[in-house]
Amino acid sequence: IYMSFFMTNFFNRLKNLDVHFKEVLLQSSSTIIIQILGISARLVTSIILGRILGASGLGEVNLINQIITIVMVLSMFGMDHVLVKKIAIGNSNNDSIIIGNSIYTALILNVFISVLITVIGVYGSSFIASFFNNSELEIPLIISFIVIVPQTISSVFISGINGFRKIWQSRFLKDFLTSLIVLIGIGFYFFLNIEISLISIIFLYALGRIVTFFITTIYWKKLYNPIYKKSFFDRTMLSMAVPLLFVSSTTLLSSSVDVLMLGWLSDSSKVGLYTVASRLVLFIAFFLQITNAAISPKLANFFDKNQLKEMNILVKQVTLWLFIIGFVSMLFFVCFGSAILELWGYEFSAAYICLIILSVGQFINISTGCSGVLLIMGGHEKIFSYISGAFLLLNIILNYLLITKYNEVGAAIATAGTIIGENIIRVVIAKQRTGVLTIPVGLFSKG
Repeated sequence: IYMSFFMTNFFNRLKNLDVHFKEVLLQSSSTIIIQILGISARLVTSIILGRILGASGLGEVNLINQIITIVMVLSMFGMDHVLVKKIAIGNSNNDSIIIGNSIYTALILNVFISVLITVIGVYGSSFIASFFNNSELEIPLIISFIVIVPQTISSVFISGINGFRKIWQSRFLKDFLTSLIVLIGIGFYFFLNIEISLISIIFLYALGRIVTFFITTIYWKKLYNPIYKKSFFDRTMLSMAVPLLFVSSTTLLSSSVDVLMLGWLSDSSKVGLYTVASRLVLFIAFFLQITNAAISPKLANFFDKNQLKEMNILVKQVTLWLFIIGFVSMLFFVCFGSAILELWGYEFSAAYICLIILSVGQFINISTGCSGVLLIMGGHEKIFSYISGAFLLLNIILNYLLITKYNEVGAAIATAGTIIGENIIRVVIAKQRTGVLTIPVGLFSKG
């Protein structure tokens, strides 16, 4: 009887969803489709490469892409979060000057940084390859570094597109388009009998990033013409970006240190096994990424207008659905994970234990909601950066200790453990600093 009453009350509450949650849900629905297509393209590409190149070759491809992902965080210098916040406020207030000048400031800073990184990366590729004891990484790394500048400009415009609340469009350009081009390119390789190798695959990724640059620029020009307004270099954006750079760097390094340290302490075959498992569990995390992208502009506006009650309701409703999605996804991997891994080849079934451990970590990650974004949009970037930095250090220590003993399983334990700890702390600190509890406690209480 009690369960029946609870379920009836639950579904009655769902019929009266908050208007802001409906808006986020509407924006997220299209984005979910795009994200699923993007993940599908990456998974199909990974399966093909796993079967052709094996665990070792796939590990090399993923290791290079992981390095470039880290480099892109340095190139953006935290400006992606700043742009979303500034442009969301400017768009809400119909202030085209803020929008144009924000893009101008970001382009000046980020293009300068990306040029420096390109020069250093091209000349330092041999050193990076030797660090991972794999000389075959050098040429693919050079190819990847050459397209850092257009990739950075794309990221600036994509952040602006997100600030305009064009959520699915921004995710399409950021996550899907390059993956689609790579998959299509592999199809052409088969058709033309071109050898699929590490260099030929990295060339496709570079081509995809260049095409993404052109399409992103054209779309941004349709949203905001001219592309930017040259007024002045906004130093306040730089002061906002510095702590966010630390946040972005520590967050990404926390999600990358396992792969990088496996490549350093183990071998590329272990990297290949582990990255397949870690990429699969991103299916759980991508729902959080989508809702964070959709909810960020609204949180910025809520803080700007001091609408804390509305924010509290929105955040709790979003987290409830994330919890349900995360739990179902985790159970799916527990039941069918081994069979899914064998799609890459029989040798990849050895990553099942890693898959289960990482899925538990991502379940906790998604179940704690948007606590990180809440701190950033509420102006508590430095506190978030301190949390990220502390857990990054813990992550590095745990990965070193556990990888040397348990290889890829050790990396999974270290990564999942730090994810769980960091997200619990973020929830507590976000509640203390903003007054908003991201987990859906009391959501269905009367009043």
